[in-house]
Amino acid sequence: MKKFYLIIILLLFPTLTKAEEGTSIDSLIISLKEQQQVALNDADIEKFKQVAVKLERLSTFGERDWLINYYLAYNYYRMSTITQDKGDATKYIEEAKKLILKSIEQKDDFVESHALYSSILGLEIGLKPHLGMINGVKSGKEIAKAYKLEAKNPRVYLVDGIGALNTPPIFGGGIDKAVEKLTEAKEIFEIETSDRGIYPDWGKDEVYIWLGITFEKKEEVSKALQFYKKTLEVNPDNGWAKKLIHKIEK
Repeated sequence: MKKFYLIIILLLFPTLTKAEEGTSIDSLIISLKEQQQVALNDADIEKFKQVAVKLERLSTFGERDWLINYYLAYNYYRMSTITQDKGDATKYIEEAKKLILKSIEQKDDFVESHALYSSILGLEIGLKPHLGMINGVKSGKEIAKAYKLEAKNPRVYLVDGIGALNTPPIFGGGIDKAVEKLTEAKEIFEIETSDRGIYPDWGKDEVYIWLGITFEKKEEVSKALQFYKKTLEVNPDNGWAKKLIHKIEK
């Protein structure tokens, strides 16, 4: 059986690196997860596109479909946040939405999918403001479900904090709530195991960026700078943090 999978992998992934050859399905998922992080560090759309192709091919295996669709949705979600073209951003977020709904349909009790869906809905509001009320309600329901599934998941708090930062206080958001949620996310990230295998582990560096952004909005620039620099302690390759630091220090 192992030999059979190796043959299939080589057929579907003609451009595999040496490190990827001969790996199991789970090992390949981990490798692609790592490649996504590199693409995010570099804010590189082309790298994300390459990962998407591999994930789409991997989805034909018929194993862990819900997880592969999650990572595909996450891939397009990230692409929507780094492209400078609004048309492309809209296209990517629509694809992310379609894929995350597919993941939820396949495995409704996976907390990460509900958290990501909440964030996707929030991003869609920025691209399509007329969906504000509809998506706002849906996003709130998804994050509530995520909390119910796993009360101490750091990505749930991170997504909730980002959402709060972009939601007016009159609708339950605001800077104070963002600080509360992001601080909780930071504390949970600090105790989350460093090796989560095939499962999502993104956000450990990003939480400090969002805390920095939040404190910039509070006009506490020195504190914001401390958080941006903390990001690089967690992930020295984070290109977004480097840009934010340069903007303050130039």
